[in-house]
Amino acid sequence: MRVAFFQFFPRTLWTPGGGEVQLAKTKEALERRGVEVVLFDPWSRSRDFALLHVFGSSYELSSFVTAASGLGVPIVVSAIAFSAKPAWQWKLWRLVDPLVPVPTVYRLRQEIYSRADILVAASPSEAKQLAQGFVIDQSKVRIVPHGIQVDRFLKPDPSLFVNRYGLKDFVLQVSRINRLKGQARLIRALKGTGLQIVFLGPLDPTDPEGTREFEQLVAENKDYVHYLGTLAHDDPLLVSAYAAARVHVLPSTIIESPGLVTLEAMASGIAAISGYYPTLHDYVGDLVYYCNPHSEESIRQTVLEAYEKGPKPGARDFVLNNFSWDKVAERLEQVYKEVIR
Repeated sequence: MRVAFFQFFPRTLWTPGGGEVQLAKTKEALERRGVEVVLFDPWSRSRDFALLHVFGSSYELSSFVTAASGLGVPIVVSAIAFSAKPAWQWKLWRLVDPLVPVPTVYRLRQEIYSRADILVAASPSEAKQLAQGFVIDQSKVRIVPHGIQVDRFLKPDPSLFVNRYGLKDFVLQVSRINRLKGQARLIRALKGTGLQIVFLGPLDPTDPEGTREFEQLVAENKDYVHYLGTLAHDDPLLVSAYAAARVHVLPSTIIESPGLVTLEAMASGIAAISGYYPTLHDYVGDLVYYCNPHSEESIRQTVLEAYEKGPKPGARDFVLNNFSWDKVAERLEQVYKEVIR
């Protein structure tokens, strides 16, 4: 079986995050199962593949998916689309959109979902939200949770990171540096607590104001804030950084689905803090600490609690046993066989 992967997030190609990790690790896991995976080349006219798997459903993909469907290419779409907007807004768009004489973002996304042979949701919550907001044939929806590279976290060793940077038992955030991800709020929240903070991740070129604010806060608070730049996802230092930390925090004000770094932190055996995101709760329930990512006081109190109490009992084993890329690949291979049988 030969499958082509496609992703249209040009901004994140230069500042890769969870979506890019998802695609790369899914590819590797499928290849271990004997599935041939190629990255779709928009400059090539070749259609030498059995099906096309599109990662994401942003409106910009509509014309691409429509064209592929028109050519008879079987299509699987991973929605990656959980939204913070309330359900009533999407329902309102369903009523209003037919009256609008020009293509809308809603209409373009609806076209993607209509053209897909199989629509993959990351969780029951995402599947439910899509059904509430769009006209979707539920018989073609499949739920495939995200995963992590389990083998990297079986024996996490803090020594590599500690020896390199001399830091241990700190508060960690692994994330793209962007105002929505909450780095500035975390810095302000922990001022005066005596806790050290380590940030790892690329600066987001689409958020220059956020970058300036972050860099200023780092410069003003060097006594407890450390920005160490970006580590490649496969760099052993990254796993070592998780192991050397005491708490990982993702106070993101966007809806994470679920936030792969949170799962990785849990697999490392440290306490994990996150905003309340439905997909994450579907995955791990109350095995993480939840904070209000909009509130610096909530972030502060939750970090202090997690730092003192440590990881939730059973959290590490639960993630290691349930969320591997190999399990993702097994489920996706079944989906692909449904499409091309």
